[in-house]
Amino acid sequence: MKKLFMTLHRKLLIGSLCSMGLAGCVYYGDIHSHSHEIDTKTLVTPHRYTPQQISPVARAGWWTLFHDPELNALIAVAMQDSPDLQSAKARVEAATHLAERAESALWPTVDLSGYLQRQRFPEEGLIPPPFNGKIFNIGELGLNFNYEFDFWGKNRQALRAKINEEYAAKAELAESELVLSAAIAEVYFRLEYDLSVIRLAKEKVAVNEALLRIVSNRMHHGIESDIPVKRTLATLAQTKETLEQYRQGEALSRHQLAVLLGENPFTTDIRTKQFAFHHYPVSIPSSLPAHLLANRPDILAAKWQVEAAANQVNVAKAWFFPDINLSALYSYQSIELNQLFTAQNRNNALTGAIDLPIFDAGARRAGLREKYAEYDLAVFQYNRTLLAALRDVADQLSSLRAINAELNAENLSYHALSHTYDLYRTRYRHGIADYAEVLENRDSLLQQSMAQLALQRAQVQTVVLLLKALGGRDV
Repeated sequence: MKKLFMTLHRKLLIGSLCSMGLAGCVYYGDIHSHSHEIDTKTLVTPHRYTPQQISPVARAGWWTLFHDPELNALIAVAMQDSPDLQSAKARVEAATHLAERAESALWPTVDLSGYLQRQRFPEEGLIPPPFNGKIFNIGELGLNFNYEFDFWGKNRQALRAKINEEYAAKAELAESELVLSAAIAEVYFRLEYDLSVIRLAKEKVAVNEALLRIVSNRMHHGIESDIPVKRTLATLAQTKETLEQYRQGEALSRHQLAVLLGENPFTTDIRTKQFAFHHYPVSIPSSLPAHLLANRPDILAAKWQVEAAANQVNVAKAWFFPDINLSALYSYQSIELNQLFTAQNRNNALTGAIDLPIFDAGARRAGLREKYAEYDLAVFQYNRTLLAALRDVADQLSSLRAINAELNAENLSYHALSHTYDLYRTRYRHGIADYAEVLENRDSLLQQSMAQLALQRAQVQTVVLLLKALGGRDV
């Protein structure tokens, strides 16, 4: 009966160990990379973005303040395809798994170990008779159990530090989304401005060409000298140069917008409308620092980094206290494999160990000072981020007030020139003024329109920067 029991026991143990070995307690088959390199062959594939071809943005954001479906759609594409955003998401995933790894230290570990060895013991060596001078097949197979008692919270504090770093990575992802969406909005409005100002510049070229024909005809008939001709020629050349600069600006805006979308600028065609100005009122409540900036992503990220650094300080403090570990071993060991799983070859142990620091030449004290220095650095970085955010909001508010004041003065000037231009057209129709005066006033009005358009674009882009400075909040 005893022999039968030992045989069953041996088979059960072997079967259990083999099952564990085959199943694998640390299976990794479902873990894989989520990234892929850009296929250079796909870079030649043309992409055309129009409001009708892009699905609406999946979630609302601060950019919906502008009520522009095309802007919403472009930001939706960038949120999915931008390499910068994908990098930020990868950092969040890495931080998440670091936290999972830190959590594993709170639990016991169990592993299977074993070895096979064929060895001849020397006849005159340290091995006594009857083993000396003989060849043996030595084997061991067993289970090892280890657990560290976290009495002082070292592992728990390390886990909290990694969790706070995960929160910081998520806040940095939100900051990346904010920066990306603001960059797209800024370039998008600049592209619309470029298209509108190109239209005005083309009309200005046509006006100057018509004026050149008039003054040239007058010079040929001896009515005027060549001075108006040379002056008009210089103005026309300058206007054409300005037109080419605007065209270059349009091309650069398209390239930048394509890259922000994660596309090849050579094969990406972004269809958009011309700039249409709308006044976007922005009002800031009196509780600016506490109410609006508390949830700004970069401030949250800095705050979580401070929390993580504080946890690391506690980890360093815990190293001053003893480590207490429990380990257990259940194994079979024999110098004859055919007797490996017999009762007399069991090698079992239960061990309680303590590691008490007594003298380490100041290593632990230096480590604690290092963690305190890192904590101070995180606090200073948080303070710097908060002050920079306050300055950013203050700068954008000041810029917005100045631009609004300039825009009001520009609007008055534009209306005055527009009224003058209408008067000259009326005088021309009644034969009081000549057509050259009408063209000169039209040229001045177009120049004023371009200046007004530049201020309107600056006003809208300052609103974008202000919303970004506020952390993407609608105000």
